[in-house]
Amino acid sequence: MSAKVIIVTNQKGGCGKTTLAMNVAGVIGKDKKVLLIDGDPQGSASRWAASSTDEAPFPTAVMSLANINDKVHREIKKYVEDYEYIVVDCPPAIDNKFTGSALLIANLALVPIIPSPTDLWAAIGIQKLISNVGEINENLNARLVANMCQTNASISKEALELISEFDFPKTKTNIYQRTAYRQSAAFGGTVMDLDNQKAKEEISDLVKEIMDIIN
Repeated sequence: MSAKVIIVTNQKGGCGKTTLAMNVAGVIGKDKKVLLIDGDPQGSASRWAASSTDEAPFPTAVMSLANINDKVHREIKKYVEDYEYIVVDCPPAIDNKFTGSALLIANLALVPIIPSPTDLWAAIGIQKLISNVGEINENLNARLVANMCQTNASISKEALELISEFDFPKTKTNIYQRTAYRQSAAFGGTVMDLDNQKAKEEISDLVKEIMDIIN
């Protein structure tokens, strides 16, 4: 068994990166052996998992590697035989060596973006980094994930045109702004534990897409 490595990254904060990483990892972790690596110095993923109860612990193992920078791929390699999937929540900075190092052994990079022109312009740097590492890591796939979309508002034509200029495609599944995502952080779980059918369907559909890409 050698784990598939999924990293969630964007140089811009506030795009819902940790929320996406935790929900994806938690859903896969319901029936697979998953390690979640917290690479963000703010430790949001670790705090999220720690908010769960002893009766309903977060469904993955969680480890912080936030203070390891350019050699994080060596640390991750130590765990690939022990898990089926490793999900990495990267720090929100393009100049941070952590992300470039994690990409070296990733099978899939998910880039959550709020579908607005300013947020898309800000993601250009991460596209360059992924493209550069992709020349070294031939197993690396990448997908944009339209995140925190406004309900009842279609992604603007301008934003869709900008998305089409990226080197890698957008997932078919869009993730919408729903209170369920904030609630899942508050009690240390995922939207699957809440009574929000649309949020459950979105995350389930996204996880199915992820599985199709990396398997």
